[in-house]
Amino acid sequence: MHKLVFIFSASLLWNVCHSQNASIPAAGPISLGLGGTRAAISNHWAIFNNPAGLGDLQGISGIFGYQTIINFTPFNSVLAALNAQIPFGNTAFGVYKFGDDLFSTQMASLGFARKLGIMSLGIKANLLQYDIAGFGKRSVFLGEMGGIANLTPLLNFGIHIYNFTQSVIAQETQEKVPILIRMAINYQISNELQLFIEGEKDVEREAEFSLGLSFQFIEALQLRTGFATQTNRYSFGAGLKIQKFIVDYAVSPNSGIGTTHNFGLTYQFGNG
Repeated sequence: MHKLVFIFSASLLWNVCHSQNASIPAAGPISLGLGGTRAAISNHWAIFNNPAGLGDLQGISGIFGYQTIINFTPFNSVLAALNAQIPFGNTAFGVYKFGDDLFSTQMASLGFARKLGIMSLGIKANLLQYDIAGFGKRSVFLGEMGGIANLTPLLNFGIHIYNFTQSVIAQETQEKVPILIRMAINYQISNELQLFIEGEKDVEREAEFSLGLSFQFIEALQLRTGFATQTNRYSFGAGLKIQKFIVDYAVSPNSGIGTTHNFGLTYQFGNG
């Protein structure tokens, strides 16, 4: 029984202090560095954010990410994905794991996006599994969908719905996987500076607003910072491009549970 109490206590602490549910994959170092904004961003990490963001990718790329609160392994996350441009759009397959041997969640995801004029539309299917030591495993299917519109050469608008299928963890209790709606804008202030503003609404919680800024310091180096209102958390990050590799890192301090570190590596195959 003490294990079960620990699990639910840790889960509650995680949700309150970090605004991160174990059912929702870590966003990756770019999003974390931008305060958690993710709905209007097109990049290699889109399979874990807004699948519509896959629409602008070219060629084949692979990513690997690791998020940790040092010395607290129950909150560690690992994720990896392969992105591929295909004749009629872009697709990606990703995997994600949160937790340890006592309590963990795993997710396998398949996403697809297609560019139609100024709009990129994406959809994603997930198989989410919960594993609690001594209590067994439970799996659930859930879906996501999103869109990113290039309203002007300088302004993008994104919308993302997580768990539009309204999937539940346990039929007997009707405990649901969170249903999230995100809307965001990405504004190119100058050649070097971009602004990201996002609102996120869990249908059962108060809305959260996030703000992010990215600065292209030099061609190979991008600096990032951001802030989230609901958790009052700020973050910092950077991305360094080295030939076909991109190394990303983000950090977000929290006095309640410790500092979150997110590391990411992207490799671009061929000339994409």
